[in-house]
Amino acid sequence: MIESSTIDGIVKKYYDVSEVENTRYSMVFHIQGRGDEKTFGYLLDELDTVGATAFTNDFPDSQIIVINNGNVSRERRGLKTLMLFLSMAALIYTGSVYYSSYYSSDLIYRNIIYGTLFYAIPVISILLFREAGKYIALRKNHIKYNFPIFVPSPGLGTLGTINSNKNQFRDSKSMIEAGTFSLFFGFLASILLIIAGAAIMPYVNYSSAIHSPISVLNFPLVFPVALDHLFPAYIIPDPLELAGYVGIITTALNSMPVGFMDGGLVFSGILGKQFKYASYAGIAILLAASILYPYILILAVLSILLGIKGALPMNNFFKPRASVKWLALAIVVIVIILGFAPLPLHNTDSNNVAIPDSCYIMQQNNTGNVSVNITVQNHGVNISPLFSVTPGNFTVKGFTQNKADTIYTLELITYNHNYSGRKNFTIAVDTGMSSVNKTVSVYFLKPDSNMHINKTMGPENLTVKEYKPFNITIFNNSNSTLNAQIIPIFNSTGLYMSLQNNLNAEINLNPHIPLGILQIYGGQNQTLTLVSYDPGNLKLIIMGQGGQAAIVNIHILPEPRPRTVSPPGIFPTINYTGYYEMQLGTIHPFYNF
Repeated sequence: MIESSTIDGIVKKYYDVSEVENTRYSMVFHIQGRGDEKTFGYLLDELDTVGATAFTNDFPDSQIIVINNGNVSRERRGLKTLMLFLSMAALIYTGSVYYSSYYSSDLIYRNIIYGTLFYAIPVISILLFREAGKYIALRKNHIKYNFPIFVPSPGLGTLGTINSNKNQFRDSKSMIEAGTFSLFFGFLASILLIIAGAAIMPYVNYSSAIHSPISVLNFPLVFPVALDHLFPAYIIPDPLELAGYVGIITTALNSMPVGFMDGGLVFSGILGKQFKYASYAGIAILLAASILYPYILILAVLSILLGIKGALPMNNFFKPRASVKWLALAIVVIVIILGFAPLPLHNTDSNNVAIPDSCYIMQQNNTGNVSVNITVQNHGVNISPLFSVTPGNFTVKGFTQNKADTIYTLELITYNHNYSGRKNFTIAVDTGMSSVNKTVSVYFLKPDSNMHINKTMGPENLTVKEYKPFNITIFNNSNSTLNAQIIPIFNSTGLYMSLQNNLNAEINLNPHIPLGILQIYGGQNQTLTLVSYDPGNLKLIIMGQGGQAAIVNIHILPEPRPRTVSPPGIFPTINYTGYYEMQLGTIHPFYNF
């Protein structure tokens, strides 16, 4: 111990001492009155000049305990250096593998260089930016800065940092400021990096027509709340943007009220001796999260080894103002809520998008919007696909979940548009790893007063049996020739499919007219004979120019399959009639997806 008289003189310079106790390693001063908040700081500064330090005790009375600085455990710089090296190696490896996968690069040296430049170094920069905030707070409070312990991890490469348990915080206010500044700087740096990454990643130019139906439980919440247009939730980011994502995740993890983490400093400064209960709860949350993401267990175990109770202020005579506490608490809670993700890594490479091939939807007179169902199959986690439709606008009405399949309903805004006849819409679905584009054809039909089916104007409804031929007669009551397109659309699974390219058929009136085109002179009629080899619902559209059309709704009942069925073929020409035959079973590959 330093010369007792020297220590005695320094302490009595600032405090009214009523009693002094000398022990082997310390001097205990019982004081009358506690001075003000700055008094203890002045005492520490002067004690430091003679190689001593002090802390307070308020039970059973007000005490100042002075110890030799040599009794304060020294930092294990070798351990910190090793942890930093392991973290950097893990980040370089993660960045290299990610760069290789993202850009499909097979050049190892290129993957290492660019993985380091665009992932490892940016992530380390975020962590160092956090430390810069902590350094500013400590210097502001005249406290020596100690380098943190970096936490390496497979998967992300790092889980952030933990403060050294050798830090000596002069008061609760300095602890709160150190933790809050660190979290705020880290969160801000991560957001800025995401914005920078969004400026260069290939998915940045989203149009206003693109929608991503975000569930409120998609993590981290900062994306659906504020960053959806820069980095839509769970789309695969480029390496630089992923670094910002990892910065948000690790900052949120370090916001937890656990031991010597930044959140632990804040909550310890606010709660004092009651902080240990919050720390126990924080450890429980980390252990629960490690069930989903096992590497979080590394952070939990290291926090337990360093001390669950966390840091304590050297001066606990004075508590920070309520405004300081509430502001710090608000920042920490916001970072946790917006940034915490129980499963930091999301997998989008095990998904499949199913947009029905040749999905034909009919609408008469533009009396409403058109809905299209799109199935996204996912064996990973939390896929939120992006949709776009060209031309026109659309909305995502909702979705239904069935195990690994999610069926999204897109509503094409077609109401009151001047569409007629066939209109093609290109639907694009992007899951982050894959993009699918399909064309959906919508028939906008108008009744034709001059075209009758079986002498009836308007939709004709028929019920027929499988394997049994049936006739449909089309009457042209006008004076001009009707040139109509025959469009058969079949539905056996709730999905209308065009059979236009899957027919064995012949129209016999004019061999020069292409398949599916019907020509009826004014005042005449045409009879079509059809047979179905599959049960289901058939819509037969006879569409003239300008979208005028007649529709036949045919319900095909199942019949026992005959022992022998002649294969469909070209039937002989019949005067004044045509023979039109459909083998509906040929469409099976289109809707079995």
